Amino acid sequence: MSQKTKKKTGLERGERIRNRYIVEGELGQGGFAHVYSARDEVIERTVAVKVLDVQGFGSDDEDQKRARKRFLREARVAARIAHPSVVDIYDFGLLESTDAPFIVMEFLDGDNLYNQIYGKGALAPSWLLPNYCDVLDALGEAHREDIIHKDLKPGNIFLNRPGTRREVWKLVDFGIAHINTTSDARLTKKGFLSGTPQYLPPEYIQAQEVSTQMDVYQMGLTLVEALTGSPAISERKPFKAAMKHIEGDLDVPQDLWDSPLGPVLERALAIERDDRFPTALEFADALAEVDPASVPSRARAGAHQP
Repeated sequence: MSQKTKKKTGLERGERIRNRYIVEGELGQGGFAHVYSARDEVIERTVAVKVLDVQGFGSDDEDQKRARKRFLREARVAARIAHPSVVDIYDFGLLESTDAPFIVMEFLDGDNLYNQIYGKGALAPSWLLPNYCDVLDALGEAHREDIIHKDLKPGNIFLNRPGTRREVWKLVDFGIAHINTTSDARLTKKGFLSGTPQYLPPEYIQAQEVSTQMDVYQMGLTLVEALTGSPAISERKPFKAAMKHIEGDLDVPQDLWDSPLGPVLERALAIERDDRFPTALEFADALAEVDPASVPSRARAGAHQP
């Protein structure tokens, strides 16, 4: 049966993958992928299984082929980064039933930063900054491997086991990551901008330039959003959002610019790529020098912060 005629896109409870992973239920979906919880019968642990819905890319064989390669590369990319703040990848391949690509990864118990911000409001600097440095350090390890995430935003930072002694923030979703090697095949169509418009840096919008400073810019925007409870660019129309990036029209409160965090944000969010921190490691080092008590807090009084 050809890929075009296959109708099944989801996994059923009890379905087996590689005669090892037993599907327990769906955790959620986003974009063109579904995520399920499953039981690894060999190691006896709960895992997450991410499955690409190839049908969502239409009937064009080249589009589907490109999507498969990009999805499976996510597993290889994330597996190369050895850091506690990057989600662990255990296995990947193609489903026997549909040939859809899947990734078996660490099961995360918690919520992403987006839901934390818009569920509880702005995060307290005393909690946010040290954890943010850990995520930047993880991203810096990716940069050491010549890997650029390209889609950093609150939804791609996950708070695993928040409020416990085992709390750790995780960098997730390397689905559109770029690898700086000449052997890295182009997996997006020419002229196509991948990513979220509200987080794309000027040089990528204008010339599709990809660099570690792209990640730095996106992490700067995400830091502002976590501290203030609202995005630095709230414009939903892609073109208007793009113009705001190009013009440097970011909604950053003046008291943040005036605080000791201001110079760090100014460099991370510079319009010119070369004016930013070279990699996330330098961003982390600069942020670690800022006393959280010196940063204006918009966290709600009495709000629980893990």
